[in-house]
Amino acid sequence: MIRSGDVITVRALKADGHTYRWWSARVESIDAEKIVTVSPAGHYVDGPKGGWVSGFDIRTIYWFDRPYNLVEVYLPDGRLKQVYVHIASPARIRHRELCYTDHELDVVWRPGHRPRVVDEQEFCAAASEYGYSPEFQKVCRRAVGQALKLVRAWTVLGPPRELPSRSRISTHTHSGDRFQDS
Repeated sequence: MIRSGDVITVRALKADGHTYRWWSARVESIDAEKIVTVSPAGHYVDGPKGGWVSGFDIRTIYWFDRPYNLVEVYLPDGRLKQVYVHIASPARIRHRELCYTDHELDVVWRPGHRPRVVDEQEFCAAASEYGYSPEFQKVCRRAVGQALKLVRAWTVLGPPRELPSRSRISTHTHSGDRFQDS
């Protein structure tokens, strides 16, 4: 059972099930609807061809029944850089891993600006590469509408706070193997 303070691995998957990005995150909260994770500036984000060190504090809200997840990105001084919504599958948890399938379409809001839809070309390429049906593409477009409404009404939670340490967030996590639900 995952609890607040636990460290888990988060995996972002392509539509074919291959992991394209993974990192460790601490669980800030979890309930029947969602799990909220935080990753401090300096955490390592890995990928099949290497990774990078994030310069931002990040809080992510993953819902178990919504077609997106929401990321709050904070600058080192605690100011909000942006809110980023990935159009994606609902989050799935298996053991100590959370995964979601990224559908390549995103909504971004930066303070002082209007929310905007980004990565349209990546979405079109993914639709072609992975064979997204016209119906599924409509589902993703509806999710964009929901994400735009969410971002416009979102109350920023503020920079992540320190959580009790049950396990240290590591600099590298598991390999990029294909995630299989069991």
